[in-house]
Amino acid sequence: MKRKGHTRFGGKKMQGSLTVEAALIVPVVLFSLFWMIERGIILYKDTVKQINQQEMWEEFHPAQEFRKLELLEQLF
Repeated sequence: MKRKGHTRFGGKKMQGSLTVEAALIVPVVLFSLFWMIERGIILYKDTVKQINQQEMWEEFHPAQEFRKLELLEQLF
């Protein structure tokens, strides 16, 4: 005779409450996983943007810009 709340699955007894708990826990775990992946992608994009801005400053030569401004002042 089967007891109420228990079913046989592959020869093992399982409670019905495990299914309910899994239905609540699995979406939370998946949501957390996808949220962490999204935050990682956002961090990667921010890092790439920062590197690109840094490269722009490496191409900037203040002394040359100052000389150009001095030459412009002398011309006018």
